[in-house]
Amino acid sequence: MPIKIKDGAFPTDQVRRSLDELPDTMDASTNPPDPNDLYVVLGHERALDPNSTLVVGDRGSGKSFWSAALNSPVSRALIHAQLPRLQLDRVETSWGFSVSTRNADHPSRRVLQRLHGSHAAEDIWRAVVLRQLTSRYDEELPGKDWAEVVAYVADNPEREERLLSRIAGRLAADGKRHLVIFDALDRTGSDWKAIRALVRGLLQVCLDLKGQTGIQAKVFLRPDMWEDRSVWQFPDSSKLHHGRVILEWRRTDLYGLLWHWLCNHGDGAKMYRHWLQSKHHLSFTATEADGAQVYPIPAKLRQDEDLQQAVLHDMATRYMGANRRRGRTYTWLPNHLADAKGQVSPRSFLIAVRDAQRETQARGHGEVLHWEGIKRGVQSASLVRVQELREDYPWIQTVLMPLNGQTVPCRDEDIMQRWENAQTVQAIERDRTATLSPEPFGSAEIDDERFYLPPHALADRSSDTPEKALIQELQRIGVIRRVDDDRVDIPDLFRVAAAIGRRGGVRPIR
Repeated sequence: MPIKIKDGAFPTDQVRRSLDELPDTMDASTNPPDPNDLYVVLGHERALDPNSTLVVGDRGSGKSFWSAALNSPVSRALIHAQLPRLQLDRVETSWGFSVSTRNADHPSRRVLQRLHGSHAAEDIWRAVVLRQLTSRYDEELPGKDWAEVVAYVADNPEREERLLSRIAGRLAADGKRHLVIFDALDRTGSDWKAIRALVRGLLQVCLDLKGQTGIQAKVFLRPDMWEDRSVWQFPDSSKLHHGRVILEWRRTDLYGLLWHWLCNHGDGAKMYRHWLQSKHHLSFTATEADGAQVYPIPAKLRQDEDLQQAVLHDMATRYMGANRRRGRTYTWLPNHLADAKGQVSPRSFLIAVRDAQRETQARGHGEVLHWEGIKRGVQSASLVRVQELREDYPWIQTVLMPLNGQTVPCRDEDIMQRWENAQTVQAIERDRTATLSPEPFGSAEIDDERFYLPPHALADRSSDTPEKALIQELQRIGVIRRVDDDRVDIPDLFRVAAAIGRRGGVRPIR
C-alpha cells in the first residue's frame, strides 16, 4: 500500500534523520559492506570487471569498499543483478592481501618481511595464490606454514605451474573463474624499498595469470604507487600499466550515492521513495540476494543532472547565497570538495552533507540544507580529509603546519621559505626515525599500525632541493595544483583545515 504524504509535503524530518545517520568514517575493512550501502556506480563497471587486473584510486575513492564487496557472495549477487554483463555469478574470490593481519589466505606484513629476506617477491605471491586455490579446489600443496609453502614453490617451479594450470583448467571447464584480490599494498612493508620490490613481484605474477583462463588477479593500488617507475621495471609491464582502471567519482555519481542512501536507510526511506515517485515520477524495484533487499535508484536519477538538481532543490537552497552570483548549490558543493586533481571523495561528500544538515537545523532554517550550513559542512569534510591524508601520509601534518596563515595562490618560494624556517625536511626525517621499530620485524602489539613512510619525492630526488621535491610530492597526491601564472594553489578541501587563506573562499578553520 502506498504511503500518503500529507498535502504533498516533503518528508523533511525523515530525510534529516537519515542524513544524521551518515557515519563519521568509513574505515577500510575486509568485512562485507552492508547491502544497503552498496551503490553500484555505473562508471565503476570496469573496476569491478574480473578481466580488469589493476584498479587505481585515491584514499576514499572506494578501493577497499569494492575489494570487500567482491569478496562477499551477497554483494557479488547484488552487483550481478545490476551489472549482469560482468558474470559475477560465475566468480569465486579470495584475499591475496588485505588490511587484516589475521587472514589465513595471506601472510601478514611481519611474515612477508621475513619471507622477503630469503625469497624472491614473485615466489612469495605465487605461493599465496597457489595455497588458497589448493585449499579450495581439492589439491594438495606441501608445507604447513608460509615459509615451507614459499620454499616449495621456489624450488619446484614446474610442479607449481602444472598444479596451477590443472586448477585453472578445471575452473574453466566448469564455466567458473577464481579472482584473487589484493588491497592495502602500502602495508606490505615498513619502507619504500621493500614495498616496491613486493609490489613489483606481485605485478609480475598478475601478468602471468592473465594467460590462465580460470584464474585471475585484481590489484587495488594507490596512485603514488602506480606512478612509481621502479615498480614497473620488468618485461612487458606496459601490458598491465596501460590497462589500469582509475576509480573516479563524477558529480552525478556523488549525488546518486546521496539519493541511494536516502532511499535505503532509516525509517523514512520508504516515504522518501514514495515522494520521488509522486513528484518526479520515478519508480523503484527491489533487488534481493540471500535475504538482503536493496532499492537501486532509477537510471535517470543516476545520470540526468537536470533531474538531480530538481531533486536537490526539494531539500536545499538553490544558490550559495541570496542569488545566483554566489553559485549554484548543485555545482558549488562538489567543486569545493575536490582535490587538486579535481577528484571528490564520496566520503568527504557525505560528511559535508551530513554536517550541513546538522548546522542548517541548528540555525533553524526550514530547508534540510541551507547554504550557510553547506559551508560549515565543507569545513567538517576538510578536517576529516586531512586526517585521512595523515593516515596514508603521516608526514602531511608536518608539511602543512608551517603554512598556517599563508594566503594562496602564492609563489613556490613563499612556501619553501616557510618550510626552511620551520626545518620541515629535518622534522620529517626525525619523525621517520622515531617511528622505526627497534626490532627488525616489529611485534604483535604494533602489527596493526602503519609504518611511517616518508614522501616518495624525498627518497627519489636527484638535483632538486628537498623543499622543491616536497612541492612535487604534494602535486602528485593532489594537495596542490598550478594556476595559470604557475603559482601554487591549494583546494578548499585541504586549505580550510590547514588554516590557509584565500580571498573570497570558504573561511579556514583557525
